[in-house]
Amino acid sequence: MKTHWKATAIAVLVAGGSLVAVPAYAADLSCASDLGDQVVNGNLVVASGANCVLGGATVHGDIIVEAGGWLDATSVIVDGDVEATDAYGVLLDGTSVAGDISAYSDGTRSGFLYINDLEVAGSVAAGGIDVEVTDSTIGGSFATQEATYVDLVRTSVVGDVSIDGSAWGASLAGAIVQGSVSVSNSSRDVLIGADDEGGADAFANTIGGNLVLSGNTANLRVANTTVHGALELDGNTPLAALGSGVAAGSVDGDYTGTAPGAPAAGDQAIAVTVPAQAPGELIWSLEGTSALVDLGVAEEQLDHFTASGEIVPIRVQDTRAGNPEWSLTAQVSDFKAGGETVSSKYLGWTAKVLDNSGGAVAGSPVPSGYESGDGLSVARTLASAPDGHARSASVVGADLDLKLPLETPRGTYTATITLTALS
Repeated sequence: MKTHWKATAIAVLVAGGSLVAVPAYAADLSCASDLGDQVVNGNLVVASGANCVLGGATVHGDIIVEAGGWLDATSVIVDGDVEATDAYGVLLDGTSVAGDISAYSDGTRSGFLYINDLEVAGSVAAGGIDVEVTDSTIGGSFATQEATYVDLVRTSVVGDVSIDGSAWGASLAGAIVQGSVSVSNSSRDVLIGADDEGGADAFANTIGGNLVLSGNTANLRVANTTVHGALELDGNTPLAALGSGVAAGSVDGDYTGTAPGAPAAGDQAIAVTVPAQAPGELIWSLEGTSALVDLGVAEEQLDHFTASGEIVPIRVQDTRAGNPEWSLTAQVSDFKAGGETVSSKYLGWTAKVLDNSGGAVAGSPVPSGYESGDGLSVARTLASAPDGHARSASVVGADLDLKLPLETPRGTYTATITLTALS
């Protein structure tokens, strides 16, 4: 992996470091393009047939998706509801919805509702479309009617779960439901904590109320699921097949396979789902309010000019799985003043680690090339961390040492530091 970032060495503000004001819309806004991180102080309407893309947006009202509209929203905050009728699709990835989410099709259009890493304060309801909910929290109930298929994965539901009439089946894995769960009238695989052959899924289900499975006419498998209430089985053809890891307070109805055990005794049960570690990323940011490094006025010595200072400290955060090695290198452009150019080989540094929580190691000192060498005109290592380093952030910096020939033309010179992360 290689990424670049530029900061200035002397007298010039960092490229791309400007501050941009985000406009706020005080009334309802129709969205048919990429709105990014806008703030909407009313409702947001995705027009019929339009594509609306949001990234980091805040909507203080509702989001309404009209027929054929497509909402692609990442890291959004919605203070109201999200409503979609006959939409092409709704994708909500990250942050929160304070109200309810509802998405329905009347059967003339096949759409979808995909929810990931979202906190929903209210309920989620859908019908006639594909439904996938992963790594989320639902403060109310979750209900689908005649959905194409339903996946409820690594998700907590405070209320009840009701899945009825899914033509292409339903899957629950890693679901923690405080209420009851009902799955009925499905005509394809119904997999409750199980794969399609009955093996236990890695993510177990925990249900505080009852698990009701009725009227399903396809492969019905239950494994790795604890039901603190009753497991109720009625009218399933073929019968439900129970695998390993099934526990229930009581069982009512016919099944095949392994008889369920009893939930562990105790006054309260505690459940938590631990997902796979995220891939993470290697990022860095400036530890300061300005990206300008001022070396001041060079002082004349016997045979050269000299100036010194410090680069703006850089915070390096590595959240990648396995804590692989990384390095941060830097190269400085030539100094320029008007039409004059002076080589950056005359600039050297002494790298240093200011906060070593992330296991960083400072790069070797680089002397000014005034006498010999290339200085910082070629890529030099500012800091690095070995494979298996501590999982935290490090702050790195460097003391700069500039030595220029006495014949250097006078002027205010500027140069740019380019940082590159390698892993």
